[in-house]
Amino acid sequence: MLRDERLDRILRFLDERGFTTVPQLCDLFKVSPATIRRDLSDLEQKQLIRRNRNGAIPQQAHRTEASVHFRAAVNAKEKEKIAREASKLVHDHSVIFMDSSTTVLSMVSFLDEKLDLTIVSNSLMLMNLMRDSRHKLILTGGEYYAPSHAFYGEFAVEVIRSYNYDFAFVSSVAITEDGWAAEALEHSVSVRQSAFSRARQSVLMCDKTKMKQFRPYNMIHISQVDKLITDDPSFPETGNVIRV
Repeated sequence: MLRDERLDRILRFLDERGFTTVPQLCDLFKVSPATIRRDLSDLEQKQLIRRNRNGAIPQQAHRTEASVHFRAAVNAKEKEKIAREASKLVHDHSVIFMDSSTTVLSMVSFLDEKLDLTIVSNSLMLMNLMRDSRHKLILTGGEYYAPSHAFYGEFAVEVIRSYNYDFAFVSSVAITEDGWAAEALEHSVSVRQSAFSRARQSVLMCDKTKMKQFRPYNMIHISQVDKLITDDPSFPETGNVIRV
């Protein structure tokens, strides 16, 4: 098979599947990992795909939402640092909202030492991770969106608004150049905004890969959140910013 033909088939495979890994492509085309990585690098340079160390998604995913499994592997160590810092804000007996983002999901392991938390979330994955937890867990329900393993829509928003939170922990897909936390999908905005509207403290958690990116739907300006936790060195550790 000619290389151009293989590149074309990789793109078609991604369009069909939405996500692929290097081993999958090696098996499909019977070539080495080094060859596939060169192919993916070439496609990324042409802005046809997005990559991380484990695989790739179509470039047009900026108009949709990448698989939670893909997002979890992007900047994972930095997300863990941000999550550890966020968990320090939580005190015993807190009522908290946690969204379906992989950054917020990283908080799960740091909440074991807390006592008597009430955790409301639209994330089915978060609930699965915490299924043996001693904390009180409340899943919103609503319209299920498979790429995020999460619930959205009017029902989810209504449930979220029925609680008062000590903290709402949220991440966004992007921080625009003018400082807006932005999303690829409108339903993601309504869920996160509803949680922030009922929280004593709003906490936005964003790693540096989100900075100066474009997405069509604005959620909140970073100046409006109570805490912004990030690993981006361009943010000073002053005001509402906590830099890890």
